[in-house]
Amino acid sequence: MKKIHYRNATVKDFKAVVDMFASNLDFGVFTSVKDEETHYHLATIFTANDFFNGNFIKIAEYNGHVCGVLIGSTSMTPDKALAFERETVINKAKAKLQMSASGRKLLCDMNNKQKQANVENHYNCDSELLFFCVDKNYRRNHIGSTLMQSFENFLIEKGAQGYFLYTDTQCSFQYYENNGYQRVRSHLNKFNPRVKHYTYIKTLVTAHNP
Repeated sequence: MKKIHYRNATVKDFKAVVDMFASNLDFGVFTSVKDEETHYHLATIFTANDFFNGNFIKIAEYNGHVCGVLIGSTSMTPDKALAFERETVINKAKAKLQMSASGRKLLCDMNNKQKQANVENHYNCDSELLFFCVDKNYRRNHIGSTLMQSFENFLIEKGAQGYFLYTDTQCSFQYYENNGYQRVRSHLNKFNPRVKHYTYIKTLVTAHNP
């Protein structure tokens, strides 16, 4: 088993996290567009939003290589994990997307997805797991469970009651089934009907919630 180092993220980790997003996630659940360069711009936009919104960003690293990340948010603290300027990054990525037909199609898909997200019930959770990824070449080193425990410890320290997350059948959703999460919603993917999306919530045991 590899000796993994865990640390808080810095702004300099942004590109490494985008790279990991682009190389480890299936973009077919986000858009019908197949172009890899277009996918990279989408990964940049998603990661920029999460770096801006995250109150917790933890990095897993092996020999200087970022091999895992967990980004979470909570309403229990106003403090952000990083001072991250997202507007410039996002505007630059969107400008590049506007330059191609595939990019414009992706932006349209994103707008439709955002409209759907805006009407979803967040089940009164005070926190959210925004992004969670382990490099496929470094799995089976307990990176995921270590990052998750670190996030939950942070939330408990802040007095959070629980958090929600989105996942799908192409991810390791069985982990949530076996570790105290409650599935509260499911729906088929618009672009690939063989994929199901799930929403899970987890209640945390805190000093105020025995």
